[in-house]
Amino acid sequence: MAKENGTTADNHDLNSRRTQWHMAVTPAMKLEFREYSQILDYIPEYLLNIKALQIDLLVIKKDGDTIIENEIGRIFQHHNIIEYKSPYDKEGINAYFKVYAYAGLYKIGEGSTACDSDDITITMIRRGKPHKLFQWFEQHGCRVSAAYKGVYYIENAGFFRTQVIVAKELDDKNHIWLKALTDNMDREQAQTLIKESKELMNQPEADYADAVLQIVSKANKELFEALKKEEKDMYSALVELMQPEIDEAVNAAVNEAVNEAVKRTWDEATNETTARMTVEVIENAINKLNMSKEEACAFMDTTVAEYDAYRQIIRNAAAKADACSSNK
Repeated sequence: MAKENGTTADNHDLNSRRTQWHMAVTPAMKLEFREYSQILDYIPEYLLNIKALQIDLLVIKKDGDTIIENEIGRIFQHHNIIEYKSPYDKEGINAYFKVYAYAGLYKIGEGSTACDSDDITITMIRRGKPHKLFQWFEQHGCRVSAAYKGVYYIENAGFFRTQVIVAKELDDKNHIWLKALTDNMDREQAQTLIKESKELMNQPEADYADAVLQIVSKANKELFEALKKEEKDMYSALVELMQPEIDEAVNAAVNEAVNEAVKRTWDEATNETTARMTVEVIENAINKLNMSKEEACAFMDTTVAEYDAYRQIIRNAAAKADACSSNK
């Protein structure tokens, strides 16, 4: 999503962090609603038109009769637009108007994709409470009500049911995945996240948990490094959880080394072959055609220095072969 005006980056690379958090919000939402995986479809970065206006996450509720007990999903209808604001995005009202515009464009749709406004919801997720935005809503006749802990409904906010999720205020136990999307995680929260991730290792949601853990562990690097050093159980759990990534990294390093070795061997063989052919032709010209070395090199479009270098390549190859024979 485009960066809002006025965002500063004195101590943070916002573009990098924005990419990180948005990569994690989809798996985090899938984990939030894993009990409803059969009736919810997830479409990240949904394109609204050819100009690449993207919804952060579109959640399609396929079964309209199923009641979602998760407080965040109580408001869900058939089409649910999720707008995630990373920890360093500002809370200005422009964010609301942007997602509201997205909902309007989505409603229009094209042909059979058009839908009723009553069937669309807007969910804005942020880490902290957007006080200025809530104040603006109240000043413009939109009532802000705390429906659940960390879940605020915005009433009379136009044609679409709207809610704001304040991740910091969500229940620690019931919403660990969305609360985890922070670079200010405490030790207890990190420990719980690791334990929850380990419990999902052999479950269908394991990849989602891994995606969240990867992002969060990088955003809270010092904390996770401390856990690995100070708590053996946490270290073992993290190593077990990260093993696929470790194996992938090791395999990539091994493959790179092998490819480099093959390339180096091929380059050496190619250089030796080129050297032998060039030297042979030049020496034939010198010996059989009575050319000088300079004339023979010019005949082969080669300089004398290159000729001498080719001869050195041949000598090096011979020495290498002799050394290999001696070691057998």
